[in-house]
Order: sequence, then C-alpha cells, then structure tokens
Amino acid sequence: MSYWSLGFGIGAAVVVVVAVLLIGILLVARKIAGLAATALAVAAEIEKATTPIWAIGTANGTVEDIVRTVKSVEQRVGALASVLEGKGSGR
Repeated sequence: MSYWSLGFGIGAAVVVVVAVLLIGILLVARKIAGLAATALAVAAEIEKATTPIWAIGTANGTVEDIVRTVKSVEQRVGALASVLEGKGSGR
C-alpha cells in the first residue's frame, strides 16, 4: 500500500464524515423549521385569544366615564329636588 492510496483513503473517510454531518445538520434544520412553524401558529392563537384582555382598558375607561356621568346626574337631580321641595313648601 502506497502513501497515495493511504491519503486517498483518509480523504474519502473525511468526505464521508463531512457528508454524514451535513445530512445530520440538514435534518435538524428541517425539524427546527417545522417546530418554528408550529410555534408561530400557536403564537397567533395566543394573540387571538388574548386580544380581549387588551380591550379591558378601554372598557374600564368607558365605565369610569359612565360613573362620572351618573354622579353628575345624581348631583343635578339632588339640586333639582331641593329646588322643587323649596317651592312645594311655599304653597
């Protein structure tokens, strides 16, 4: 066996090892791509499911506006009732 044959054999072994590693890397990359697609789908579902939570702030603001309006109406009705009671007692 000559050095040329030995070098050729070692070179062939290196090529086979590199090919096996590249195939392994490609398989792992495909699996990662599949998992990433699944993760994106789940993230979209999570976003869709949690959208109402962000609307709570708007709802709270609306409720606060309603409370302020009701208090204002209550004060005005109270003042009107006082005026009407005053006029009614004068008869």
